[in-house]
Amino acid sequence: MSYVSHLDGKDYFHQGHIPIRVLTAEHNTSGDIYHSHSFYEFVYIDRGFSTHFYNNTTALLTPGDIFGMRPGDVHGYVYPKNTILYNCLFNPEALENELDEIRKLPGMAHIFDPDHPSVWQRIRLGPAHRKYAVSCLEQMRLECEYRSTGWELKLKGLLLEFLVLFSRSYLEQFTREEEGGYKYTQYVYEALEYIEQNYTRGILVEEIANHVGLSTDYFSRMFKQFTGLTPVEYIKNVRLAKAAELLRSPELSVAQVAMEVGFEDPNYFSRQFKQVLGMSPSSFQKENRHYYNQDGIYSADLNV
Repeated sequence: MSYVSHLDGKDYFHQGHIPIRVLTAEHNTSGDIYHSHSFYEFVYIDRGFSTHFYNNTTALLTPGDIFGMRPGDVHGYVYPKNTILYNCLFNPEALENELDEIRKLPGMAHIFDPDHPSVWQRIRLGPAHRKYAVSCLEQMRLECEYRSTGWELKLKGLLLEFLVLFSRSYLEQFTREEEGGYKYTQYVYEALEYIEQNYTRGILVEEIANHVGLSTDYFSRMFKQFTGLTPVEYIKNVRLAKAAELLRSPELSVAQVAMEVGFEDPNYFSRQFKQVLGMSPSSFQKENRHYYNQDGIYSADLNV
């Protein structure tokens, strides 16, 4: 991993006021992507797409995606393409009286409970929830900007509303109401780890299902409900995201990158890459070579 920058809350929050801030950003360039924060962060992708890295997890972010991270988590973006996103930032003091209740909500332990392992999980919002999320975030952004009478109370209320929306969306994505409990999330986590370890070869859905001990049909349905993608689509996106990272190096050819990430046919790889990322691998590599310095380290501005 390249140099990791640490972002401090004092550079984002209004001194002497409630430590909550919502920002919008348009990302079109990659940089020294890895960074951590001293604060909690929730990110909502409004438009465009970007490859995202969190620990050993690689994901292609698309509109409607939302995820949260705890202070100290290291993450970053590679080659965002016309990506417009909302950053919802806050310190724990902003919600100190509500944190115990927040931790009990579905999907919140891996973000707010220090005794729970930190797990990056992307939620895919449906059309109605997307509109609601943007409305909530935009109201928060305006409260931060104009600071009218009672703005801190309003801001805190909106943040709580937003977190409840996140939790309900998590519940919808990862559980079945009729079963009254969590779907088998541990199986999906095992599958994601297995894909991460084996994406460079021709893994089959049947193989992954067998690895986690489920039937192929049931596993495929559960996986899509959990991630929003079929296993085949997810594997393809992981490979393309890894390819985008490798193509930033001037040392590898497109054919070499294709083989490295599990595509046996470079032409098929090029077609898939262009379909998802909007340009050919060679064009992508040409545009991004200048982000590497002579030591092979990314060099450009950081994004939150």
